[in-house]
Amino acid sequence: MTMSALDPVPGPAGVDPALALHWSELLRLLAASHNVFGSRQVYGAVCRELAIVRRYRREASDDLTPRLLAVEARWAEFASWTADNLADVNAATYWLDHALTLANRAGDKRMAAYIVMRQAQQAVDRLDGTQATGLAETAETLEPLTDRDRALCLIRQAQGHALRNDQLRSLSAIKTAHQLVNRSMGNTADDPDTIGRHCTHAYLRAHEGYCLLQLGRAAAAADTLETVLTDWPADYRQDEALTRSWLARSYAATNRLTEAGAEGSRALSLAAATSAARAMTSLHHLHGRLAGATGSTEVVEFRNAFSLVASTTRL
Repeated sequence: MTMSALDPVPGPAGVDPALALHWSELLRLLAASHNVFGSRQVYGAVCRELAIVRRYRREASDDLTPRLLAVEARWAEFASWTADNLADVNAATYWLDHALTLANRAGDKRMAAYIVMRQAQQAVDRLDGTQATGLAETAETLEPLTDRDRALCLIRQAQGHALRNDQLRSLSAIKTAHQLVNRSMGNTADDPDTIGRHCTHAYLRAHEGYCLLQLGRAAAAADTLETVLTDWPADYRQDEALTRSWLARSYAATNRLTEAGAEGSRALSLAAATSAARAMTSLHHLHGRLAGATGSTEVVEFRNAFSLVASTTRL
């Protein structure tokens, strides 16, 4: 017998405050698994665990409830992230909206700001530069943030400006984000309040490359993305798939078609292995750009492989 994410689960006889720490640690383990194995293997487990967290939170004492609301908000945001990477737009939107409600009820302003930043990221994925910029600017002002969490807000602003072809504001936001990440990485101890610990130099440079590509500076984007991928963190395979897709598109935009096909195939292998739908969407653009470019074996191989994988993948 299987249990739906919305099915009731056995109620607690008493809610141990240590459960908040337990669920926080479990979430970190699942996040690490997500980076290695992809969303498809993790999403169902996250939804089932969320049902359990919710059930215990409703039975908790008044003094414990805010802590469990905060924990549940982080789980809901992670559910949204996994749904994003499965191209389930409705679920991704639902979970992120729900996470914001929970964070506000918990009084967790830093998490609320992070969630609004993630809403800006979803707007970037929809290519809505105006909404992305507005949400990211709002997120940065909701609460004083740690350097890396603020840098994430600036990355989303930079992407929004790039989608609107505002080079000056886009590159200015990237420059400030670099300063914040440099300062954060220069500290001997990571700020325990940082939520977006994935915002490293590599992550920032990858998104800088994305902005350059959107701004029509494909050669500069290729240089930036080539550099960052030479020393990419092994644990972040989904982000690697997305970054390689941007590099392939940069090659295509500068008529380096053989390299575009080869890099597209590398990105496709990673995207298929990790259920990275966001990378698949980016590769869909590459597939269209390379239509008719039949003189390169690498291009033909990429387009054929993409068609096969896309036939069984939601885009």
